Amino acid sequence: MSQSMSDTTPEYRKSFDDELDWTLFDQLHKVVLQISTFCFRTKQICLTVDIAVIGILIKILDNSLDTAIFVAGLIIPVCFWFLDSIAYFYQVKIRRVMNNIQQRLRERNTKPLVQTDYARVIEEKRAEKPTWNRIYHSFCNHSMWLYLFLFIADIVLWVAYKAQVIE
Repeated sequence: MSQSMSDTTPEYRKSFDDELDWTLFDQLHKVVLQISTFCFRTKQICLTVDIAVIGILIKILDNSLDTAIFVAGLIIPVCFWFLDSIAYFYQVKIRRVMNNIQQRLRERNTKPLVQTDYARVIEEKRAEKPTWNRIYHSFCNHSMWLYLFLFIADIVLWVAYKAQVIE
């Protein structure tokens, strides 16, 4: 006669500390999701503001190019890039705390809660970097390419304007 899965798997009973950790983990997970949404919206707002400001400047300048357009085209993405990078930095920092909570839960519960490989919330090598490396990675990662693209496009157009290739 075969045993059912419930007969072989120990029942998990949360301790008070487990309850607190699970609650904190859930709250931090919700914060990470909000920050992630914020980062996505930041990119959308950056594009909207960039297009609107440059469009308004072109109208104010009677449909002619001026250095002000290129300066605005640099300042806007740089400001949003900075804002987005801060959010990214805190996202990594919170995920590191979530990893620590996971580890505490594992250590308190000698019998595995889940019969699978241990999956961390964030790679340890990303979470354990020195602060300056994490700050650098916050500014220079794949999710920041939009800002770099806007920045480079503006520089190229500004150089073309100064060289009188475009008027």
